[in-house]
Amino acid sequence: MDLGKLKEKIDSTEVVEELFMLSGNVFGKSSDDVKKVIEMLISKSYLMGKKNLTKIVDE
Repeated sequence: MDLGKLKEKIDSTEVVEELFMLSGNVFGKSSDDVKKVIEMLISKSYLMGKKNLTKIVDE
């Protein structure tokens, strides 16, 4: 796996759904458990970022 190209793709994504699709491509041959963990991490990161942004704007 070319990590440089992967980083470019991650950096160029604009919506969370694109990250889900990208993770599916990268981990496509892995178990369903791996895919679920990646999806949970992406979702949690998105929600944490959204919460932190709201907190900063409110301050």
